Amino acid sequence: MNYFNIIFSNRSILRIFQLEAFKKFKIAGEIIEFGASEKKNKNFCSPNLDNCKITFSNINPSNKDYLNIDLQKTISLNTKFDYIVIFNVLEHLLDANLALRNLSAICKKNGKIIGSTPFLFRVHGAPKDYSRYTKDHLIELLKSNNFKDIEIIELGTGPFLACISLLRSYLKYLPIFYQLLIFLSLVFDKLIKLFIKTDPKKIYPIGYLFFATNTQNEK
Repeated sequence: MNYFNIIFSNRSILRIFQLEAFKKFKIAGEIIEFGASEKKNKNFCSPNLDNCKITFSNINPSNKDYLNIDLQKTISLNTKFDYIVIFNVLEHLLDANLALRNLSAICKKNGKIIGSTPFLFRVHGAPKDYSRYTKDHLIELLKSNNFKDIEIIELGTGPFLACISLLRSYLKYLPIFYQLLIFLSLVFDKLIKLFIKTDPKKIYPIGYLFFATNTQNEK
């Protein structure tokens, strides 16, 4: 983890951890990113990724090149994708099972899903914010909807950084003070990790990243 980036970046702490985790995956082929920003440079998938054909989707896109897909309605696409990328979307959907069934249906057999949801994070409507999922809940959701080889990664360092993340909306207006608090929170989370058996980020995750393989859709 790039701790310098955590301290000095203008992005949210959750977003920094998500980006760092996503960069570790080597993806290729047909890829679709859900919840994509109209500003493509803000998305997790760069339009210029090598060996990739990127499709962006948003439920209300103003960009005519984006797909308009509602994951809360049964969908059918002719294209099947090698990778599904879905960050910070599931918490805004009332029926996560329906969404994951849809994602499985448009993912090639043995294709991959990479996604993330917040946990210890403020309520953020877009327009609604419904859910926070634990690691166990994410595993069961993915298993129940045709995904296997599930990997869940806790994002964060522990309770101190989680607290600063929750307060970021206010503290960011005091940049030097905010940066000092982040530095101290990282130090304190490192210290408590020395004295407890369980990694503190497993108890106080800011969010989760999930990765799994689709079992549906023969080519």
